[in-house]
Amino acid sequence: MKHQFDVTLAVFGNNVLDPKFNIWVCFSLGLASIILYSIRWKGPRVLPDVYVAGLEDGKRTIAEARKKFVASCAEIMLEGYQRTQGGFFYVPSPAGERLMIPTRYIEELKNSPDDSVDFTGSFLEMFMGRYTTIGMRWHLHPGVVKKSLNSNLAAIMPSVEEEIYHAFETTLPPFNKNTDWTSVVMADKFVDIISRASNRMLGGKALSRNAEWTATSINFTTDAWLASQRLKQFHPLLRPIVQHWIPEMAKVKHHGVVARRVINPIVESRLTRGEKPLDLLQMLWEGAQGKDKTPDFMAYTALAISFAAIRTSSSVPTHLLYDLCARPEYIEPLRQEIETVLAEEGSFTKSGLNKLIKLDSFMKESQRFNPLSFLTFGRVIHQDLTLYDGFTIPAGTMIGIPAHAISQDSAFYPSPSTFSGFRFVPDLSSPSTSIATSPEKALPQFVTTNASNLSWGYGKHACSGRFFAANEIKIIVAHFLLNYDFKFASSDTQRPKNLAYELQNEADPTIKVLLKKRDRKVGGG
Repeated sequence: MKHQFDVTLAVFGNNVLDPKFNIWVCFSLGLASIILYSIRWKGPRVLPDVYVAGLEDGKRTIAEARKKFVASCAEIMLEGYQRTQGGFFYVPSPAGERLMIPTRYIEELKNSPDDSVDFTGSFLEMFMGRYTTIGMRWHLHPGVVKKSLNSNLAAIMPSVEEEIYHAFETTLPPFNKNTDWTSVVMADKFVDIISRASNRMLGGKALSRNAEWTATSINFTTDAWLASQRLKQFHPLLRPIVQHWIPEMAKVKHHGVVARRVINPIVESRLTRGEKPLDLLQMLWEGAQGKDKTPDFMAYTALAISFAAIRTSSSVPTHLLYDLCARPEYIEPLRQEIETVLAEEGSFTKSGLNKLIKLDSFMKESQRFNPLSFLTFGRVIHQDLTLYDGFTIPAGTMIGIPAHAISQDSAFYPSPSTFSGFRFVPDLSSPSTSIATSPEKALPQFVTTNASNLSWGYGKHACSGRFFAANEIKIIVAHFLLNYDFKFASSDTQRPKNLAYELQNEADPTIKVLLKKRDRKVGGG
């Protein structure tokens, strides 16, 4: 150590003892490291013979295309998909060029090991997961949801249905038969209702009626996304330092504190009392092993589930509402179907929800036009990967499938630019169609995943919670249709444009609608 100090002293002289000089040296060395890193790091290898979308045949530079991607991702992906006829193409983005792959490879890649074809890596990149925790240690809940929650949905949904009715009554303004039209921003209300319903499934009334937890479960996703966008403004070498001064990151960490404060006592109380309620939190505990079997990890996983369940699911009824306001001719047929099913079933049973084929079709068509993300099957390739036909994807490449562009392909959807709400209703006159005995097999449903419908992902990482989400959304929309009349508050009857940012797409959350209570009530409503 003394020898090193003597060398430093020989180079810099007595200035090495000056604190100001030391700060200057540290800053200089840090800056030099950043410059050196920037020079040496070139990102993944870009294949020269693959088409790059968004360049307008050389009229736009790659830097300009990356900027355009932020607000025009859908258009760039559609252009690339059509130009290559569904082949390989790159999409420029601020994070680098993403390689869109043809759907013919999804069967080969769908169950690939994560150490080479990394599913969570795309979340880590998009949401700066190293800091926000999005995508970190996401190994427990997908399997538990698939194995335990889905097999118990029939028993869990009645309490969720009860929570939905209670949430409507306590979240919306008070109505009576004499109440005139009332202006409401329903996007916010649907977020609250979905949060309550999802948390009832997760941990019962202890979570769904806990205001602090409800707020955290709603805001965690937004704050994590805002924090990731702020972190991306800094060089990778600076992020470990600046994360401690970013207000959005402070909020993300606070949500972790709240999660532990709320979830830990519930887990510990159950262990002490020997209670095993039928909810996802208990299923997670029973499915956890080794170092995962702690209250802290249950709290962290509860946040991960909130990230996956609430903002994503709440966007669907908002899109549906806007589509119905713009196309009111669908309202009465949907109401009639719901009334018929309830008359037969008495409540929203599993078989009853499967019989809502018109509602399912309308939901699927709305999703086709209003995806949560323009890209699905996002993966990070960690080592050169040679596909079955010899095509090699370079290590470090972010891949994906342009799901929204595929949904606009006439080869899969006749007249794809036309919204046809009952496009997916099966032909009941066909002898091969049996709605009564097996409605879920009559035609691909809202939750179906295949090469032309990839909104829920595909393969082993397809959204395991989509069955719960579909049931939850159907009950919410059915209850809303039967209990309220609605229309846009403005004189404009056109559907509001969605708000797009990079890969994300959401309904405009500021739109006001007019509501009026109908005489007819359903269930606990």
